[in-house]
Amino acid sequence: MNGLLSFLSFLFVIAVLIAVHEWGHYRMAVLVGVRVIRFSLGFGKPLLKWTPKRQPLLDGQPQTTEFVIAALPFGGYVKMQDEREPDQPAIAADDLHQSFNRKPLWARAAVVFAGPLANLVLAIFLFAALNWVGTNLPKARLIEVLSDGAAASAKLQAGDLVLSLDDRKITDSIQLRELIRESNQGLSQNWLIERQGRLQTVMVTPRVVAESSEFLGKERIGRVGAIIGSYNELVDVRFGIADGLTLAVQKTWSLSVLTVKTLGRMLVGEASLKNLTGPVTVAEYSGKTAAMGIATFTLFLGLMSVSLGILNLLPLPMLDGGHLMYYLWELLTGKAISPVCLDKLQRAGFVLLILLTVLALYNDLVRVFGLHSFFG
Repeated sequence: MNGLLSFLSFLFVIAVLIAVHEWGHYRMAVLVGVRVIRFSLGFGKPLLKWTPKRQPLLDGQPQTTEFVIAALPFGGYVKMQDEREPDQPAIAADDLHQSFNRKPLWARAAVVFAGPLANLVLAIFLFAALNWVGTNLPKARLIEVLSDGAAASAKLQAGDLVLSLDDRKITDSIQLRELIRESNQGLSQNWLIERQGRLQTVMVTPRVVAESSEFLGKERIGRVGAIIGSYNELVDVRFGIADGLTLAVQKTWSLSVLTVKTLGRMLVGEASLKNLTGPVTVAEYSGKTAAMGIATFTLFLGLMSVSLGILNLLPLPMLDGGHLMYYLWELLTGKAISPVCLDKLQRAGFVLLILLTVLALYNDLVRVFGLHSFFG
């Protein structure tokens, strides 16, 4: 049953993320006046295909885009009219302006960027929905105060409930721990606490420590020396429309920055390459989060959507970010990359993506079967 749940939830996650990504490309292409020939979820042999009668207009006439669900679910594509494609049917002279390659630079860049942007927008919507519906989280109560920590130095006690930090309302223990962790400058904080029914103001100076993690390498974080929050005491945390949306945008941004930092540290050797995971890990966590409930699964889907959006913006050939780099070259030099050079870059990018995929699968197998990793 667990295997079936992991498989089905994995297919759902992949289908949603790919559909949203390709839909972003498709809608932007339609918006800038490009004829879209096919919208495909998956590769290989078509399992299902249809051409809706009601489609967006192009020069006053409905598009004739064919929609396809193909056999191999790991990806998708939007095929647009483009004179550079070798299998492109003959294009009437009156329709040449509808070709992707005939569009101005800004329009082509917008079509490419719209895919990753759609994933980030999906993440914002999912996080906002969680904020609006509400989540049960542990209260920001100190469960234990360590004798040699900053909390003890500030005379905090077990049982204290933290209500605000520097006039910022504290709703739950997770929020408080994040704010403490981010306090890596050694600055004092003004905590408003409730102790035995009475309100008190306490000055707390988190101690800055160096922490090493597999994902981020070494980083400076704040610590107060206390155990905060227990799942025996929960609070329903929910926000209004504006606040929930604002927090969702902030969360998406912070996760995007974290993803870029992690990839950068992998590149320079400050974080282990074994953190690069593949479809086996995604399937496993899809099943685990689905079993934990709709809220946890929604959070996981949002995290995966951020990852897909940011990864596709990497400046690597074959990815959307690589195409954006081509357009940047065209903007700076006034001419497009030559077909020969473009072909070589695309081939190199394909090889690199294959190597990364193999590495991710290797890390999955090492973790699943408990093998010794080459990366330590």
